[in-house]
Amino acid sequence: YSTPKLSGPSKHFSKMAFNKKAHLRDNIEAIRIAFDLDREGRIPTPSERETLESYCGFGGIKAVLNPADKPEDVQHWTKTDSELFPLVTELHGILRSGSENTAEYNRYVSSLKNSVLSAFYTPPKVVDALAAALKESGVEPVRLLDPSAGIGIFSEAFRLMAPLCEATHFEKDLITGKILSHLNPTETVRIEG
Repeated sequence: YSTPKLSGPSKHFSKMAFNKKAHLRDNIEAIRIAFDLDREGRIPTPSERETLESYCGFGGIKAVLNPADKPEDVQHWTKTDSELFPLVTELHGILRSGSENTAEYNRYVSSLKNSVLSAFYTPPKVVDALAAALKESGVEPVRLLDPSAGIGIFSEAFRLMAPLCEATHFEKDLITGKILSHLNPTETVRIEG
């Protein structure tokens, strides 16, 4: 038996270590699509799904913690981070336009900031190894509870080995949870924590 390879979420993690700008761009596009899907009440197209799967969170991009409300805010940014200022400004614009009101926007920003400081992702190779070990042991899960789901790489790996496995996802980050919901529209997703 060979270790299963994930087809979706695992492909984007290599960008995290090398290119914050590309990582931020991917996240912004995924968030934009998630808000569009909410507004239009539909599931993602294959192309949109691929973009949603490129979402990696903001754990490696502390620049999103900096103020970005007005153009002069960039003066308070480090030189290294200042190249991300236009993208962070765009991110806030997307969050504002996708929010029903200021309170909701503030919840998204607060959740985003908390995730920068506490986000953790499990490397896909670890998930692949766990799924392979269960399969080799003859274990075929019927239910999966993922208490910190991210965008769902555990459920994807388990779905490959046990297609009828029912997954329940918990995700505390509001933005990640929204994307997770669109990637797994037929599964239970609880955005709380």
